[in-house]
Amino acid sequence: MLLDFFKHYFLVGSNSVENSDKDSFQISALRILLASCLIVFTAFTIHSLSFNTFDNDSLYITLLSSAYVALFGLLLWLSQSYTKLAASALVVLLATTGVSLVLLSTDSSAIKFGLTALYSLPLIVRLFFSFRVSLAFSFGNFGTFALELQESYHFPNLGALGAPDYSSFYFQLLVFALLNFGLPLAVSRVLHTLQMSIQRFKALTAKLNHHTELYEEIFEHTGTPTLLCDRKGKILKVNEKAEALLTKGQHKTIEGSRINDWVTSTSDSSNRYFWQKNASECTLKSDTKSSLEVHRSSLTTHGHYVLHLQDVTHLRALTQELESTQQTNSRLTHFDSLTRLPNHPNFCRQVNHRIRNVSDYYNGAMFIVRISQFKLLNKQYGREQANRVILNFSKVLQSRLSDKTICGRLRGVKFACFMPVGQTYLIQRNLRTLIKSVLPEQLQIGEDLLNIDYQIGVTYYNNEGETSEELLERCEMALEYSTSAERISFFDQQLEAKLIQEHKLGLALSDAIKEKSIDIWLQPQVIGSGEIRSFEALARWRLEDGSFVSPIVFIKLAEELGLLPKLAESLLKQLVEVLEGWHKEHIKTPVAFNLAGQELMNDHFFAQLMAMTSERPWLSDMLELEITETSPVMTHPLIHKRLRTLSQYGFSIAIDDFGTGQASMGQLIDIPANILKIDRRFVAPLPNDKRHLDIVKSTIQLARSLNLAVIAEGIETREQANLLIGLGCDTLQGYYFGKPCPITDWTQNNNEKAKELRMVY
Repeated sequence: MLLDFFKHYFLVGSNSVENSDKDSFQISALRILLASCLIVFTAFTIHSLSFNTFDNDSLYITLLSSAYVALFGLLLWLSQSYTKLAASALVVLLATTGVSLVLLSTDSSAIKFGLTALYSLPLIVRLFFSFRVSLAFSFGNFGTFALELQESYHFPNLGALGAPDYSSFYFQLLVFALLNFGLPLAVSRVLHTLQMSIQRFKALTAKLNHHTELYEEIFEHTGTPTLLCDRKGKILKVNEKAEALLTKGQHKTIEGSRINDWVTSTSDSSNRYFWQKNASECTLKSDTKSSLEVHRSSLTTHGHYVLHLQDVTHLRALTQELESTQQTNSRLTHFDSLTRLPNHPNFCRQVNHRIRNVSDYYNGAMFIVRISQFKLLNKQYGREQANRVILNFSKVLQSRLSDKTICGRLRGVKFACFMPVGQTYLIQRNLRTLIKSVLPEQLQIGEDLLNIDYQIGVTYYNNEGETSEELLERCEMALEYSTSAERISFFDQQLEAKLIQEHKLGLALSDAIKEKSIDIWLQPQVIGSGEIRSFEALARWRLEDGSFVSPIVFIKLAEELGLLPKLAESLLKQLVEVLEGWHKEHIKTPVAFNLAGQELMNDHFFAQLMAMTSERPWLSDMLELEITETSPVMTHPLIHKRLRTLSQYGFSIAIDDFGTGQASMGQLIDIPANILKIDRRFVAPLPNDKRHLDIVKSTIQLARSLNLAVIAEGIETREQANLLIGLGCDTLQGYYFGKPCPITDWTQNNNEKAKELRMVY
């Protein structure tokens, strides 16, 4: 107990790293010095009192030593709170004592005591003050040393020194050098080294503490339950997640226990050290229904193991659930979810299996059925009712087909059937009758009885190595050529060749549009006197072999491939370039340009047309727009809106092929037309066919009542021309007045022919 008190008092908590600084060291050194002085002077005082003769000198010494005891006790008390003050007082006390003894005392022992006190000052000062202050005291003692030599050897008569006095002189010199320079310098070096070591120690300690905290944080926040154990499975440390997983919220001590106390291996139950494997499947001892995976990481530096625990209970339950529903998922993968018929891949797989495993010669037929106008049905009745149509159709179809027929739903409203057929049904009309007999003509939707129309593509299988994929492709080809009049179309080699030829022609058409090799030809439109009123621009495509592709063919092909806007844009740019030249030459002859509707639906083409009009205000007077009324998109509201915009910009708009479309009278209301063009099919039978004559008369009268101009096309004889002029037709067009010719015929030689604008009549 007492020993601990002295240790704490004199060493000032040296066991604490935080307190091992300069201040603690100085307090400890000061206390040791003061205590040592206090003990010495206390012993001296006690000794003086014991042997006191009570004369004046003895009493003076006793009182003086008692005063020193009191002073050292006071400084020892002050050292706790005023270290620098107590140290300064100690230095002053020792200096005063030393100087007094050296200068005033005649006793040799007292003088030696004074010298010792003065010589020890540099060392004591260095302990509490800077090196410079200590050095100042060291040099200050030169005076003390010189004074001592003067007293001892009566300087400056140094030559009178006797031989025996040399040893005493060097001894004093040695003591002076050691106490004033040697020990203070050595202590300064030690103190400097200790100070640097303490600073490095503090820096290392701070760094170590930082890394320890960082590693603790990483270990705690790994994201997974983690524990650290030794080679024998003793748990050294766990993070919060591991503790929560193992204890299930109960307050139990984990550190110090073993892994086997908490988990049991299910994958290797006979191995006590199962956790040393890379991965192990386990359960908790406290909850056998739980499932864990233990993953090991080896720390080779310390020979410990880091174990990561993963709770896979929920995953195991999901796995079992997925396994239990595997059969259902397989069915969903291979069958249509609505009709339960085989889907496209499963249908092909079943047909190929049937074809490969047939033992004898086998004849069959495959056909694709597409329900017509299903989008309108979907829009009218809603998706739910439309799905009922599909479901009812599939049920009726399966009930009417034989067990040997393979039936599947491809996509949307397309169904495929593969059936064996005998010699009787190898004839197309018989197979057509068979297919019609299995397809329901009507389906019940609620209280409504719907008539169902189909488009059907058929191909035969003749046991010649075909696959289901090839047969389906042939059916698709045949399906593309089914029409509203002939809904069942059969595949043959000529059809395949035709499709291939159309594909090649489509590629060539795309290249021709890019290369601008489709030319504009002009056909005159004349008035009754035979003078040219305007032209109609016609597209002509000449192939490299010199042959022409019919406009009916390549215009329809461009419409199917979505190339019509690009084609129209290319031709319009060519035509506007010519019209610019005519405008400069003051040739005031308009040119009619055909639009099929798909172009006006295209935002880019319409923007180009409006930009050309904005840059050329005269263009609306030179360019007439002919709208093909047979185009199915001509009833679209956007078409009507854009035609009204063009009409407001001054364009003349003509309805081409009037009378052949789907809503001719309605178009007269919706389209802001200025001109009606009577189609050639009504003109060709004139003048002999009275029925056609009445139609032409009524059309001209209708146009007059609506204040519309009339153009008749397809005039090939003088009689037709005179008849139409007599009926009041404004403008005539046909081979009788002039065949179409390249636009270059009208622009060559500085537009010479266009300037004449004369026809032989």
